[in-house]
Amino acid sequence: IDKETDVLASTTEIVVNNRKRRLRIIISIFLGLFCVIIIAVPTTITLVRKIDTITVSTSSTTSVVVITSTTPSDGLQLFKKKNEMVYAIWNTTAGYTSTPSLPGGNIGEYWGTEPPEAAVDGNLHTEYTNHGVCDASPYYSEECGLRTGFYLTFQSKPFILVNFQMATNKGALERNPSKITIEGSNSKGVDLVLGKSWTLIYNGSSGLELILEARTFGKIQTLLNNTLSFASYRFLITSKRGAATSVSYSEVKMMGRFPDE
Repeated sequence: IDKETDVLASTTEIVVNNRKRRLRIIISIFLGLFCVIIIAVPTTITLVRKIDTITVSTSSTTSVVVITSTTPSDGLQLFKKKNEMVYAIWNTTAGYTSTPSLPGGNIGEYWGTEPPEAAVDGNLHTEYTNHGVCDASPYYSEECGLRTGFYLTFQSKPFILVNFQMATNKGALERNPSKITIEGSNSKGVDLVLGKSWTLIYNGSSGLELILEARTFGKIQTLLNNTLSFASYRFLITSKRGAATSVSYSEVKMMGRFPDE
C-alpha cells in the first residue's frame, strides 16, 4: 500500500510540475510579446510622425531648421528650389505686369537680409520681407507689403500645382499674409514680366489666419479642380493679418504632380 501511495504521489507531483512548467512557458511568451508591443508601437508612431517633420541641426554658432519631407501624402511631389532664380516684385496684382523689387529699406524694396529666395529655401529660420508701398520707417499700416511677392521658374518640366503650405515669420504676427493669389505661366525669359503671360489658378486663404506661433506651417491649401501645368509660378500677397511696416513669411511649400502621372 505504501509503495502504491508513493507511486501515486510521484505521479501527481510529475503532473503538477509539468503544469507549472507549461504555465511558466506561457507566461514567458506572453511577457515577451508584451515587451515587443510596448517597444514597437511607440517606434512605429515615431517613424510615422517623422515622415513630415523638421530636423534641427545645431553648430556652435547657428541653429538651422530644414524641411526633410520630400514626398507629401496622396502621391504628390514636393517641388523645392535648387539653383533657380527667384524674382522679388511689388506693386503687382494678378493679371498685370510685374514691377521688380530691389533690396533696401525704401518704398518698393525688400529687406536685404530677407530676400525672396528665403521663401522657398526649405529653412524656417529665414524669411522674405517686403515693404511694398511703405519703407523701413516705423510706420504701421495694413497696406504695407500688399501686392508684393515673387515668381520663379522650376528646372523640372511643367507640373500641376495641387497643394501649397505657407509658414509664419519669426514673430510679427501682423506681417503674416492672410490672402494670396497664385498664377502659372509657361512663358520664358522677359515675357514672364508681362501680365498677359500669367494665368490665375488660386485666389484665397494663405492658411495662416489662425496660426499664432512663429516659424510655423499653416493649414495646407488645395487648388480645387486645377488641371493646368506650368513651369513658372507667381505668388502675390493681397492682405495680411494687421497693421505693420511690411509683409513677411518664412516658407512656401509647393506640392503637385506631373500631367502624365
